[in-house]
Amino acid sequence: MISKLLSNLLQLFHDVIPARNMEEFEQRLTKAQEREDLPALSKIYYDLGVHCMKNDDPNRAMMYLSRSDSIFSSRDDIFDQVKESVREDCSDRIGELEELPLLTNQIPEEIEQLAGQYLDDLRIRIWGLFTISRLVQVGSRLSVLEGCEVLGELGTAVDLMFRSFQEPISQEEYQFLFDVCNELYDLGDSECFTDMTRQVDVPNSAPIQAFDLNGLLTLTELNLYIDSHLRLLSGGPKNSDAETGVIACALLPDYYLRSCKDDLSKLPQIQREIERIQSDLDFICSQFTWQDAAERIAAYKELDILSVFRLK
Repeated sequence: MISKLLSNLLQLFHDVIPARNMEEFEQRLTKAQEREDLPALSKIYYDLGVHCMKNDDPNRAMMYLSRSDSIFSSRDDIFDQVKESVREDCSDRIGELEELPLLTNQIPEEIEQLAGQYLDDLRIRIWGLFTISRLVQVGSRLSVLEGCEVLGELGTAVDLMFRSFQEPISQEEYQFLFDVCNELYDLGDSECFTDMTRQVDVPNSAPIQAFDLNGLLTLTELNLYIDSHLRLLSGGPKNSDAETGVIACALLPDYYLRSCKDDLSKLPQIQREIERIQSDLDFICSQFTWQDAAERIAAYKELDILSVFRLK
């Protein structure tokens, strides 16, 4: 019997996949989940991605193919069990999709260009820290899932990194950031991350899965941002380049692509997040004070970006 959570996910597939293909996908998906067969799950995601590309749905194609790639790249034993032809075609298709004018391609590219042309190292880092602050409530929700506890530490990590811009932090605090950085890396390769049957309820919206953070490779970008910050603290700016990849990660495209039928760029939640990214850019280009930045971070840490309503 298909679990309630799995049934909800399959219902979403009905919205984007013709009915004649659904029975096969349902059977394969159910068997893979019941057996905890990650190589099979990777192949199903690959097939879904190929289908979406053939049916002119490049955003969802990117989501499914990226999930497939994340699964078969997570462990050597899984990698070896997925056919080389599938792995190579999956990577080729992702490369092809990366050349398209998709929102998930354009926003990070624009951010990188703006940062490179107009911002110094510190302002880029603060821009990224604002985004991580908006992921605090998302991480707190997902941290109740076994194996995802590190996501509940994002708030403390934000506070420490922000304070370290102004004054030295202790060795114990540095070690805390080091541990969070490593645990985020490990989470991305764990089975609990790819388990789509484990979800957390979101008031007035669809449940969220840890695997939704695969969109824009959020865990990877969080790891890279914190690693860059640790190298900054230990060796100074010459030892570390500011990372821009995390700045777009609060868009959470996989969550909305999986749970909504609408055009990604037209969703109010996506539009509001783009507005926040622009507002943050305006802020860091202004003559702000540390107190101004602290107040902005505190507000973001309390913001529920998944809500269908605009929070005041």
